[in-house]
Amino acid sequence: MKKLLSMLLFSALLLLGGNGVSWADARSDYENYVAAYNAYRTAVNENKPASEIKTLSGAYLKAKATYEGSINRNSKPDETSEDSATTEVTSSEAATCVATGEGENSASIAQKQLPTGLQRILEQLWSEKGRKAPESAMKLLASFIESSAGSKYADVARYELAKAYELLKDDAVSASKILKQIGKNNPNSKIALLAKERINFLAAGQKHLQWKNALNSTYGVSQETYAKYRNTSWLAFPVKVTRWFGYAGKMADFNNTQSDFEKFQVWYEDMGAKFVPPVDVTFDKFKVANGTSNETSEVSLFYSNSKAWYSRWKLLEEARSSIDVQYFIMDEDIFGYSLLGMLLKKAQQGLKVRLLLDARGTKKFTRKLLGQDFLQELTEYPNVEVKVFNPVHTNLLSVVTDLRKLMASNHDKIIVIDKEYAIIGGRNVSMDYFLEPEDHPGAYRDCDVVVRSNEIAQQLDFAFDEEFAKLKTYSISKELWGNVDVMRDTLVAGYDAMYKHLLNERFSVPADANKKYTKAANSFLSELKGYSHLRDFTGFDPFATSIEAPCKIIDKHSLGGPRNDITDEMIKYIDGCKKEIMLQNPYVVLTERMFNALKRAGRRGVPIIMHTNSPASTDSLATQAMFYADWKRIFKEIPNIRIYVYKGSNKLHAKNWLFDRKIGVVGTYNLDYMSEQINSEVVAAVKSVEFAKQLRAEMISDINKSEQYQYSINEKGEVESVLGPDDLPGKKFWVLKLLSKFTIFKKLI
Repeated sequence: MKKLLSMLLFSALLLLGGNGVSWADARSDYENYVAAYNAYRTAVNENKPASEIKTLSGAYLKAKATYEGSINRNSKPDETSEDSATTEVTSSEAATCVATGEGENSASIAQKQLPTGLQRILEQLWSEKGRKAPESAMKLLASFIESSAGSKYADVARYELAKAYELLKDDAVSASKILKQIGKNNPNSKIALLAKERINFLAAGQKHLQWKNALNSTYGVSQETYAKYRNTSWLAFPVKVTRWFGYAGKMADFNNTQSDFEKFQVWYEDMGAKFVPPVDVTFDKFKVANGTSNETSEVSLFYSNSKAWYSRWKLLEEARSSIDVQYFIMDEDIFGYSLLGMLLKKAQQGLKVRLLLDARGTKKFTRKLLGQDFLQELTEYPNVEVKVFNPVHTNLLSVVTDLRKLMASNHDKIIVIDKEYAIIGGRNVSMDYFLEPEDHPGAYRDCDVVVRSNEIAQQLDFAFDEEFAKLKTYSISKELWGNVDVMRDTLVAGYDAMYKHLLNERFSVPADANKKYTKAANSFLSELKGYSHLRDFTGFDPFATSIEAPCKIIDKHSLGGPRNDITDEMIKYIDGCKKEIMLQNPYVVLTERMFNALKRAGRRGVPIIMHTNSPASTDSLATQAMFYADWKRIFKEIPNIRIYVYKGSNKLHAKNWLFDRKIGVVGTYNLDYMSEQINSEVVAAVKSVEFAKQLRAEMISDINKSEQYQYSINEKGEVESVLGPDDLPGKKFWVLKLLSKFTIFKKLI
């Protein structure tokens, strides 16, 4: 009988869930709870009669229970339901003057139903097709305004026309002029007040542009002074020192400008959040750093570690003219050696090869003693360039101006082949990223996209070039008398052993092989022996399950550079979301800008689903310690957020975003200060309901293997753990808890 009742109750909950959870109601419950609590506390503080306090206490506890019930659910996100997040703007939205779906409160508009003719114009204007060629609909709007000058709907049309100039034509001046015409007959109307707010937002936008120009200017000056310092010989010691002080001063100017700009951005994003358009409009509006973004791309999503490696191997093996490779980590295992062996083979074939490795992430291959010999094998060929990003010796003096410069890394993971194919995602080069869990229990759960597109290849190559050409990279060059310790045989053996293994063919060491090749090959064969799930390469097609969709590369410089398009765009996506935000990230140390954006979304009633690591699954005690210190505050201040965490041997390394089931973002960007402020990062944004469906299904699959953090709120309004990180302790948990006390260092983690 109990089982039957449980099944009936579960079925009822499913039916309720099928009708959709009202997150607006959840927000209302939160407001009722806060109001009831404040009334109760006021009564206590003012020594009101006991009967009144008792009544208010009962109301408060009831409101508290209602709120907890609305936000602290055990259910997993629905994997298959399709809601209005995947649909275009409806006529009813247009009729309430929020045709673009932006954050303006439609209730503030007096007219709740527009004339049919105006509705149709707005539907045409804000449709996918209409946004690409808005001129016709904008002319119709102008005609409507002229013919209905005395109508109460004229201001509505003016407001929509102003938005079109701002969002679709990038003409803030014309938009402001039109907004100033609103409310002449009724200057205190709600739409007139909204127009005034938007005018202020557009003016702030001009200041935002001025800040960006100032940042670029101070950066350019600092680089000029650094070039003079670097190009001065130590033989001219007094001049060298003088020029270093000149550089330090200009770099301090850049740092101060960067810091002041960030403070402005916090204010600007908060005041303008209500005017951010929906996510698909934000995608369309973004201008890539270089090149064009007019064509659709062929995009494949890979969570499978082995298929991610097959994709790299196949595209590199078939490369015919050029290869650019950039990685944060390249380990000294069969994957690192075989990839370098592949690049060596392509160098011998005459392809243009460029390789950039990070000094901190790839210590062994980049160190000067007993490390660079392998990279120097590549530089024996004139068609090859190899560089190391930000080695310590180039930045020791910079520590005086900013300690973080010593930590700044190139965190990008980029492969561009033949100016047509590109791979971008969270994976480094190591067994941890390319072996299936069946072969390696410690393997990461990660994600890549493989893209066929000349435009995307061009955009990624520009991101590569900006870091490759920086003055604080160090070129690996061949030794004057040739490499003292020749490592070519090791790289060739790595390539040969890996290729045979992928093809599931038996590999035998050639009879005429020298001792170095034989020793390396035997070592690699021993390593590969246990990798039985890495033998299905034959016939593999990286685009077998691809989709055609618009795609854009969004880039961010390391600390020493001015570009931070990723943070800017992710916050716009968050502010423009209406239906759902999904975040999958291994390292969560929320910055002020990101925390505020998620808080705004939660307060709008947007459900936020976060998937990350627990203390039991993390590979970074420091970042998990900061999350441990923050997780209760996140629940307290960000409504409508649910947090799911991996446990046990599962280790998350994917860095993905999903906005309104329309825009999927895959890349290297972590939810921490290191990614937002210190390291270089790069992501790919894809506008496609089908791609979003694939990405969401993988995220849901991971969530189904995870635990959900749960909490309650006590009578003091404090968050108490029901199931949290203390229930999923990992190794050295005591160290993690100790580190969590030192939040003063969170900006360095």
